[in-house]
Amino acid sequence: MRFRFTGKQAVRAGGCVLFCLIVCAVTFLNRTLILEPAADFLRGSSFEEAKNTLEKNLLGERLRGRDELLSLNGGYAGLQGRTLYNNVQRMTNGMLASPTETLEDTESFVNSLDRFYRFLEGRGIPFLFVLAPYKQPTEESLLPPGVTDRTNEIADRTLEMLSERNVPFLDLRESMSRTAEQVEKFFYRTDHHWNAEGSFLAFQQIMEAVRAWFPDTKTTWADASRWEKYVLPRWWLGSQGKRVGPLYAGVEDLDWYLPAFETEMTRYSPGIWAFKGTFRETNIRDWYLEYSDYMKLNHYFRYLGGGYALTYHRNTGAENRRKLLMIGDSFKHPVEAFLSTEFTAVDVLDPRQYGMMSEADYVRLNPPDMVLVMNFPGTLWDQGFSNLGAGGGDPVIVGESFREELKVPAGDSGYQTLPIRLEAGKSYILTLEGIQAEGGTPVGANVMLCDGDNVADQTIFDLDYGREFGFSWGFRVPGDGGEGAAYELRFYPGIAGDEAGTDLIYQGIRIQEVLLPKE
Repeated sequence: MRFRFTGKQAVRAGGCVLFCLIVCAVTFLNRTLILEPAADFLRGSSFEEAKNTLEKNLLGERLRGRDELLSLNGGYAGLQGRTLYNNVQRMTNGMLASPTETLEDTESFVNSLDRFYRFLEGRGIPFLFVLAPYKQPTEESLLPPGVTDRTNEIADRTLEMLSERNVPFLDLRESMSRTAEQVEKFFYRTDHHWNAEGSFLAFQQIMEAVRAWFPDTKTTWADASRWEKYVLPRWWLGSQGKRVGPLYAGVEDLDWYLPAFETEMTRYSPGIWAFKGTFRETNIRDWYLEYSDYMKLNHYFRYLGGGYALTYHRNTGAENRRKLLMIGDSFKHPVEAFLSTEFTAVDVLDPRQYGMMSEADYVRLNPPDMVLVMNFPGTLWDQGFSNLGAGGGDPVIVGESFREELKVPAGDSGYQTLPIRLEAGKSYILTLEGIQAEGGTPVGANVMLCDGDNVADQTIFDLDYGREFGFSWGFRVPGDGGEGAAYELRFYPGIAGDEAGTDLIYQGIRIQEVLLPKE
């Protein structure tokens, strides 16, 4: 009796044959990764050591054809009609998701946020918690039957606890993820983050919240008609798409907004890089717009270029002469870029990476006019947000050094230092009355904290920011002290790493050693 394949069986059989051929090809290409641990075992290494080496080789970056194998397997999973592959769930509308099935505990987060809010309230600093939307509607389900996602339930319980404690919050889910239509409009299909339209709407709503604190706040640049939207068709895969490959997920468009108005600003991530120029030059990393590598690049980082522990935005031309401190996860990246057009200063912290001091101590040393904490529901139980700090009083000045001015000439020598040694483990506040440029067009100023040739931290600012607004920088010297542990401040004639710069005179330099209260 002759066996006949149905059309569906033929497709599956062909897929199996193709998959086996691919596995054989990948095995051949990576034969050295397999033979290495085998050879080590024959030379005397233990079976456990050989097994661990093999696992490391086959799961690491050295594996050739890994992305191709994952993509082909994803394509085969799609042909089979599977809605779950590699821990990524395909929703009923075709978008990808990563559901949380357990009811995570967020009490530590709520306690931390409550203490931090009371700390700020005692200093008269306005505070708002912003809950970013989640890629699952609150009023309906986009998940297949039998699949559970409790993330919105976790978010609801968190907001209930915050409401009981009268902690102010803004729930963006109401306008961005209440319905399936909103989810499709404001989220990427293959990533858990919001798209450009979603993050811009968040920017607009945050500006309205700021106006509730400060009625004189200008919201000129929160008008969408003053921005231009750009789209690269079929350009990228999000974090969820990378887990299943383009054959399963499909490649999607990349979008972003640029101002249709003139901008001039500075952005700096200490110890990483500095930018000065237009909004695009400071906030957009063009290589994500020039190269489309679905499986390697994370194009969500076209804003800023990545996630950083600390970022400074300075915009001396901003209409709102205020300083905003923003604390949050990766959802903040495009939003902080938009906010940099509206405020003179925006400092941004990610508690999961920032370890120099608590967020409360950062506020003590660098007081802002207002504070935003923004999380999407998936980081409400992240331990990085469970100790923002609180309690205690203001910093106590225990020592002070003062110098009227310091002239830093342009040239390859690079910098000038003060005859003052700063001790490891102690906290200081550097203030400047102003900065004067002598000839040429200054590009900015830079102060760097160093231990010999090792850069511990550095800050950068527009010359106008120091000249027009004065300058204050609070910091903690790394380490726990000890003999010989001393640091110096270096003053540069421009942005460190640039050309010769411009002769600068740092005026009214004051360094105060301060004692921070214990939490």
